[in-house]
Amino acid sequence: MATQGQLMFARRLGPTARLLIWLLVGVSCVVFDARYHALEGLRSGFSLLLQPVRQVMRAPSDVAAELGGFFTRHRLLQKERDALLIERAKLLVSANAAQELARENSELRALLQLQTRPHQQVVHAALLYQGHDWFAQRITLDQGAGAGLHSGLPVVDAAGLVGQVSRVYPGSSEVTLVSNPEQLTPVFVERTGQRGLAAGSGHGQLELRYMPAQTDIRTGDRLLTSGIDRVYPAGIPVARVSRVSRSQSSPYLRVECLPLAGLDRSRAVLVLVAEPQVATP
Repeated sequence: MATQGQLMFARRLGPTARLLIWLLVGVSCVVFDARYHALEGLRSGFSLLLQPVRQVMRAPSDVAAELGGFFTRHRLLQKERDALLIERAKLLVSANAAQELARENSELRALLQLQTRPHQQVVHAALLYQGHDWFAQRITLDQGAGAGLHSGLPVVDAAGLVGQVSRVYPGSSEVTLVSNPEQLTPVFVERTGQRGLAAGSGHGQLELRYMPAQTDIRTGDRLLTSGIDRVYPAGIPVARVSRVSRSQSSPYLRVECLPLAGLDRSRAVLVLVAEPQVATP
């Protein structure tokens, strides 16, 4: 135990003296540790004890940094995705435009071949729009009375008969398609020469009416205009037979046909303005 004299000596030391003593002790410990590593174990122990505290204190900044990195990466990925989508859209537009141009060129080349028929005067026209009522089966062309068109003229595309001019305006004209229920087209079967009457059935299809049950007609037969009505020149492809049905209760066949022309899908057409030639198959 400290003697009474030692306690009195400690009380007599002022704050400055005590500070100097502690500084001296501290410096001695530092020098001693630097030379002999005497406090290495103590320092490691303190570091181990303080590690959880450091992790807890560092957690908010780590979370903030991770969130910042996540949002940055997300924005970069979003920009890259948007750029790829825009590039893909551009490529699709270019490809579609190229395909459409190739299709139009093909149609025009076929129309030019049609124009080489002797004594056939034509007016080139393009599809303006299809009527809002699809059941009406009508289209509008960009040529009208100003180009010499009038009602009743046949309209064809590269594949066959499209229809007939039904109304004419100064700069446009309306065409009633062959698939319109009001349209009747005299035709003959290319394979056999059998005559018939093709009538529009709506929805882009036709029917070959009044064909006797014993008629030789097959699926795949092609129908051409006969020309006997003096409206359509003879030999224009009209339709192909898609189905032949027989009924015990009817003396006639039910012959369904699909038009060969593109109808409302044709971009370029020819309006035949020359007098049609009467011909027989």
